[in-house]
Amino acid sequence: MDERLEIELAALRPKVLSLARKFFRSSGLDSDPEDVVQDVLLRLWEARRQGTEIGNAEAWAVATTKNCCISAWRKARRGTLLPLRDETVAGYTPAGSLEEAEAAASVARALEKIPPGTRHLLQLRAKGLSLDEMALVTGRPKGSLKSSISAARKEMLKMIKTQ
Repeated sequence: MDERLEIELAALRPKVLSLARKFFRSSGLDSDPEDVVQDVLLRLWEARRQGTEIGNAEAWAVATTKNCCISAWRKARRGTLLPLRDETVAGYTPAGSLEEAEAAASVARALEKIPPGTRHLLQLRAKGLSLDEMALVTGRPKGSLKSSISAARKEMLKMIKTQ
């Protein structure tokens, strides 16, 4: 890594960490602010590596930190809005729960057969990353990512159907 970029990232780290901690504290999220710090610094590194001209790295890092924190908050909020299932919900049966467990096991077995690189793409997508974010992380074009994910999903469906 370029020594100048390394120094710049080290200088930005405390500000990004402080901002993420304040956000998580005020929003009541249990998320680890270190995850946001790593994500923001990785995005900056990737942007610089790709030749993106960033005039004010601190302003860019602050804006990106806010966006990452808001994304984490939205993901957590989406998770809490999903209905919890218990015996009182109409249509719920213990057999249905068993079927869901078997389906999850089938998906896990199919995932194990997918090549590690493709599995990583599926995991990034499952975490809620957009194609733009994935392109920054992986350095691959969005079209390539979209094709790889689509092909992997089709392959997994075939594997699950044959199990």
